[in-house]
Amino acid sequence: MSVMLTTGMATGSAASPVDKRRGQMKMLLARPWLRDVVIAGPLVLLLVGFLVIPLSFILWGSVEGTKLNFAHYARTLTNETNLKILLYTLRIGLIVTLVSLVAAYPVAYLLTKIRPRALSIVTIFILIPLFTAFLIRTYAWIIILGREGIINNTLLRLGIVSEPLPLLNTTFAVVIGMTHVFIPMAIFTMYSSMVRIDHDFARAAQILGAKPVQAFLRVYFPMSLPGVLSAGVLIFIIAIGFYITPALLGGPSDTMISQLIVMQMTTLLNFELSYASSIVLLLVTIGTLFLASLFIPLEMIWSPSIADLSNRPPSARTRALKGAKQVFDPVLVVFEMLVHAITKPLLTRKSRWLWVYTIAVLVFLTAPLIVIVVLSFSSSPFVVFPPPGFSLQWWEKLANATDWQASFLFSTKLGLTSALLATIIGTMGAFWLVRTTLPIKRALFLFSLSPLMVPVVIIATSLYVFEARIHVLGSFIGLVIGHVLLSVPYVIVVMSAALRGFDPSLERAAAVHGARPIQVLRLVTLPILKPALITAGLLAFLTSFDELLVSIFLLGRQTSTLPMKFWGDIKFQVNPLLSTASTFIVALVIVSILTVQWIRVRHEKRTSASANN
Repeated sequence: MSVMLTTGMATGSAASPVDKRRGQMKMLLARPWLRDVVIAGPLVLLLVGFLVIPLSFILWGSVEGTKLNFAHYARTLTNETNLKILLYTLRIGLIVTLVSLVAAYPVAYLLTKIRPRALSIVTIFILIPLFTAFLIRTYAWIIILGREGIINNTLLRLGIVSEPLPLLNTTFAVVIGMTHVFIPMAIFTMYSSMVRIDHDFARAAQILGAKPVQAFLRVYFPMSLPGVLSAGVLIFIIAIGFYITPALLGGPSDTMISQLIVMQMTTLLNFELSYASSIVLLLVTIGTLFLASLFIPLEMIWSPSIADLSNRPPSARTRALKGAKQVFDPVLVVFEMLVHAITKPLLTRKSRWLWVYTIAVLVFLTAPLIVIVVLSFSSSPFVVFPPPGFSLQWWEKLANATDWQASFLFSTKLGLTSALLATIIGTMGAFWLVRTTLPIKRALFLFSLSPLMVPVVIIATSLYVFEARIHVLGSFIGLVIGHVLLSVPYVIVVMSAALRGFDPSLERAAAVHGARPIQVLRLVTLPILKPALITAGLLAFLTSFDELLVSIFLLGRQTSTLPMKFWGDIKFQVNPLLSTASTFIVALVIVSILTVQWIRVRHEKRTSASANN
């Protein structure tokens, strides 16, 4: 066909529309720069048009434009209340980060040692709470920590306390709730880095005479520090911009800066001050990322498998580790002796204590969800645990609740639309980022992940201002843009990792045998990348389905999304109907995770069978 097309063009004969399109495609592919523009264009347009420009609007507004009035920054940093909230935010972010890392590290370590079947089972139990909406998990902790919650009722029945403890609306509740959110994230972030470490190094150290504790602390642990630091930075920058859990579990003295920004924007209508607070939070985030970049490549925070986009040697990290080793070596020796004496009975080859600990963490992660499921079948009109009896009344009410059904259908529509667009834009962007030869490849990749680096409350605020200017605020397309912006980076991370493991010789072989570029993409590349595409699409959908802050600012008079429906009901009433709706969503999450796992396993079996044949 290509020969016929060439002949036809040379003789000036009339070509068919199909031949013309193919000729145009060949001309496009013959110009690499034009091809890159087409592939990268949607991603660049999304990031520049709906992140960079909106952020510049709030930056400009924070100084009142040409007035260059910095009084709002001075008020943010010198006002006693505002400064107290900022410092409290940083303190909570640091506490939650440290607790999450300490709690997650042993689990991540165990995952690097167990067999694939056990790994799949444990992974599922971690993925379920990870992908369950923040609101649902926070609602569960309201039930557990309330004045008549599970903990207080248990303590009263056992006679340990004479009156309910003030657990809810405290800093303790905020830390517990946020830690519950971040532990799964910490586990997977550290595991993705630690799985690359060969345990033979530590075993070799023991053969040479090192005690198990010494082999771990002096060999394995230093090698795992980049993964620990990556998880810590990721958790910290998300924690300082967190909104849902502090707003529901904390009290007035537990206000964080994200709540302050929302209040300034929606209640006090002090836009300039909210802009200044947003920029201060953004600067704190940028400062955190800058410090992290001195020790690890920033892209490693989101995907260690693509961290080698940068060939920068970790000189700063190496110098820091050497300096720390020299300073703390005497203390480390004493610490090793104490830890060895304490843990010697536990350090067995079968790692029984690690399994016990991991099971305890899994119980901590899944117990709140189990409480919700049990309450959905309660016969009581109130939230009482354990339920006095079994009943399906709340499921019947949910089936007849038209407002809940409308919110679910609208969230599903919004999630599917956002996931489809995010998957297309993110996949095209991933192809461009992985296969481009530009020298600024690392900077481009970091720019593509920038929505993950900016706290969601800042993105929501800036989009609110910008979309009002372009007259799409309160429209479905404006809401989709916000959700796509937050979802695209997850697609890029998943697809970039998949493309880096893709064998390009398969595409060349298909081209040699006469396949056109579009045919190669449709018949070779995309089928092989199918599991990654499904995973990326699911991540994008769940990100949209769970998003609250962007919806609060951009929804307008449209039907409430499911998170906003939850938000409104939780703030004014806590009843078993919320548990029933939560159980329904948890069931959907479980089905989605199991389906993706089944597709992945099936694809791996087919791939291995084809390789063997």
